[in-house]
Amino acid sequence: MAADQHQGIRLHETNEGRETQQGIAGFEGLNALFFMFALGLALMIFRRFAGDSPPNMPAAVIGAAIPIVLVSLYCFGLKQGKPPSYDVELGEWLIIKASGASYFSPRQVEPLALDWVQDPKNKESQV
Repeated sequence: MAADQHQGIRLHETNEGRETQQGIAGFEGLNALFFMFALGLALMIFRRFAGDSPPNMPAAVIGAAIPIVLVSLYCFGLKQGKPPSYDVELGEWLIIKASGASYFSPRQVEPLALDWVQDPKNKESQV
């Protein structure tokens, strides 16, 4: 009986709800909302083309697939598993490369003026 008194129920806290990210169909976090929006849009497009007098099923399927494919490419290619601003910075980089402008043009960079840094061109600052 002495052995039974020392044994008890050991409770361990689990943090499964805090350690996992919510998602649906492989989309996590905010990407799941993008997927649900695309799914709703796809259903509306499908109903529009399939509800015509002679239903145009190929157009309905292709039209409904477009929003889901676009959102899937965006989320899995540019959002999920990437740094938070990856998609925005990639877009900026592509625009700058396409325009041929320098990313750090003289108009965008402020001149650096520090009191403790001596200018090698200025002879008066060298003592």
